[in-house]
Amino acid sequence: MRKYIGIIIAGVAVAAGSFLGYKVATNDELRGKIVRNARDVLKLTKKIDTMSEDVAIRTAKLTKNPKVNQDFVEKQWEAIGL
Repeated sequence: MRKYIGIIIAGVAVAAGSFLGYKVATNDELRGKIVRNARDVLKLTKKIDTMSEDVAIRTAKLTKNPKVNQDFVEKQWEAIGL
C-alpha cells in the first residue's frame, strides 16, 4: 500500500512540475515577473553582504584577526571595479 502512495505522490509531483514549467515557458508576463523578483533578491543580497568600515574594524579588533579588514578592503576595491 505504501508503495502505491509513493508512486502516486511522485506522479503528482511530476505533473505539477511539468505544468509549472509549461506556464513559465509560455507566459511572458509571468517569466518577466520571476526575473524581476530574482534581480531584486540579488540586489538585496548584495547590499546585505557588505559591512560598514566601523563594523569591520570592530570585528577585527574583537577577534584579533586582521584578515577581516583585508577582506573588507578587497570587497571595497571590487565594488568600484578595480
